Amino acid sequence: MMSIIIGHRGARSEAPENTLESIRAARRCGADFVEVDVRLSKDGYLVVIHDETVDRTTDGTGRVGEMALEDIRLLDAGQGEKVPTLAEAAALAGELDLGIVVEMKEEGLEDLVAGEVRGRRAIVTSFYHNAVREIKELGEIKTGIIISSLPVKPVELALEAEADSIFPRLTNPNLFKAAHREEIEVYPWTINDPDEVRWLKRLGADGIVTDDPCRVRKAADEPVTNVEAEECQYYPCHHFEGQDCTHCFCPLYPCRDPQLGRFIKAKRGKRLWSCVDCTLVHRPKVARYLRDHPSATVEELKRADRMGDL
Repeated sequence: MMSIIIGHRGARSEAPENTLESIRAARRCGADFVEVDVRLSKDGYLVVIHDETVDRTTDGTGRVGEMALEDIRLLDAGQGEKVPTLAEAAALAGELDLGIVVEMKEEGLEDLVAGEVRGRRAIVTSFYHNAVREIKELGEIKTGIIISSLPVKPVELALEAEADSIFPRLTNPNLFKAAHREEIEVYPWTINDPDEVRWLKRLGADGIVTDDPCRVRKAADEPVTNVEAEECQYYPCHHFEGQDCTHCFCPLYPCRDPQLGRFIKAKRGKRLWSCVDCTLVHRPKVARYLRDHPSATVEELKRADRMGDL
């Protein structure tokens, strides 16, 4: 299965971020979508820029919200590129047959953004989850919540915002499983390492957000294959004699049940929970029970196992 590649701020590894040339570069690299950030100018235009000020990404200074579009247009956003409006970025993406992911960097942009993307292949996202919910209420527009930590119940946050997808900075196997049970897609960010793309595909990522779509496109297109245990950077995990690593992550991980696993020091030096010795969810009857009862707890499975009522 091919993963969707979303060029972060266009293709910022190839061209100045959030510019029309960056969008063109993303298309040349084989991206499926481009992600752009939007803010409101002083005179009410949606401009494509990440920061609150123009200082980092242009040759000017000042706050975006205190500058008119005419003044923003005079700035050099790098290599002679100008700061585009959302209308221009969306139109170009459409011409290039690219979808567009629009991140609202501020609240209160919902009506304007909806007006620009309605009818397009687009996803509107934000860290402001209330704004994401408002977008959904404005029409048939796909949306996504952005999270930079890994909350206790990220899928519940998406459901509360009525979002179609989650854009997480951090992930674990359970996030993908829980999200997909609710038909919510997951697009981790910002992934620039081909090996990490391969790993996230194994976990079930629907796509990834990347600064460098040229570098990761090939890895995203590769089929998911088994990995020898000794070659896996995340080993030890579930591994039994005669069985290579597969997409067999326990939906209860990390259960932290001392009867089933223990903390170990992984190859990367991090302390993580290992269930290498656990066979509970691999017992055929338990596995079937867990399939039919995806919300079952460790204690439920252990009790059912002891009682033999599976």
